[in-house]
Amino acid sequence: MPKKVPKKKKRTRIPQSPRSSITSKTQKIKSSDEYDSPQPFSRFDVERLNRFIVQLIKSNEVKDPEELNYLIEEALTFETWEEIFDSVEFSDIEIAQELAYQAMESRDRKEALRLANEALKLDPDCIDALVMKAVVEAKSVSKLIDKLKKIIAKAEKNFGPDYFKGRERDFCAIVESKPYMRALRMLILFLRAEGRVGESVLVAERMLDLNPRDIEGIRYTLLGLYLETGNLAGAQRLFREYPDEDGAVFNWGQILERYLAGDMEKAAMVLKKAMSQNPYVLDYLIGRKRVPNEIFDDNRVDEESEAIECWQELGVAWEGYPDALKWLKFFAQEAGW
Repeated sequence: MPKKVPKKKKRTRIPQSPRSSITSKTQKIKSSDEYDSPQPFSRFDVERLNRFIVQLIKSNEVKDPEELNYLIEEALTFETWEEIFDSVEFSDIEIAQELAYQAMESRDRKEALRLANEALKLDPDCIDALVMKAVVEAKSVSKLIDKLKKIIAKAEKNFGPDYFKGRERDFCAIVESKPYMRALRMLILFLRAEGRVGESVLVAERMLDLNPRDIEGIRYTLLGLYLETGNLAGAQRLFREYPDEDGAVFNWGQILERYLAGDMEKAAMVLKKAMSQNPYVLDYLIGRKRVPNEIFDDNRVDEESEAIECWQELGVAWEGYPDALKWLKFFAQEAGW
C-alpha cells in the first residue's frame, strides 16, 4: 500500500477565516468537471500550491523528480485543502503569507487589517501584508504612493542586488517574486489615479522588463498608458512584441492607435474585427452602459467581464480624444451596432 505523505505538527497553525478558500475544513477538493461556478478557486490558489510544493520539497528532502511527483499526487488525494497544507511544516514566513492571502481576499476592511497585522507579527517583511495595511490605513492617495514606494524599496533591499540579474525570462515563475510584482501593480494603479501618468509608465515598463512573458498582463495597462499620453511608438512596439495577442484590449487599443495615426482604413477594419469578437466593449466606451461601481477581481472570463476590463485599461485613453469617440459613435450608428 502506498505510503502517505508524512504529517508534521506545525509550530503555529494558520488561523481560520470565513473568507479563506483554502483552510476551510468543509471545502472539498473537486475535479474541474464538478464545478458549476466559473470561479472554483481563489485567485491565489495556484500560488498557494506552488508554495506548498516548495515546502513539500524542503520538508521531505526530495531529490528525485519521480519521488516529488508521487508526493504531490499523494497530497492531492486528501479530502480538503486543510489536509494538504497540514501535510508539511510551514515556517512563520509561509504562515504570514497565507494570512496575507486571506487579507487580500477579504471584503471587510477591518478583517483585512486584522489579518495583515497578524501576518506582520510573524513576518515584518511580508510584502502583501505591508501593502494591504498601507491601503486600508491610507489617509490620502499621495501618502499611500509614498508608502508603497518605501515598501517596494524595502523589498528590493531584502532581495539583494543580485536577485534580479539574469532572471528576466522566468522572474514571475519564482513564487517569492509575486508579492513584489503585485506591489508594483498597486503603485501603478494609484499613480495613475493621482494623475502621475509618466511615473506609471516607468513602473509598468519596469514590470514588463522583469517579465517579458507578462504573466500579469501588464502590457494591457501599459498600452492604455501609452495611448493616454499619445505615445504611439510605444503602443506600436507592444503590438510588435506581442504579435499573437488578439484579445479585446489590444484590438480596441489598436483601433485608437490607428485612428490617431491617421490610418482610418485600418482603424475601421480592426473595429469590425473587434465587434465580431466582443461587441460589449463599444457599449462601455460610448456610454451606452455604465461600469459597475464595485468591480471585484473574480477571474471571470465571459465577454461582459472582458469588456469591463477593456474599459478599465483603455477608457481614459479613449475619453482623452473626443474626436475619436465621435468617429466611433458615427461608425457604430452607420453599421447598425
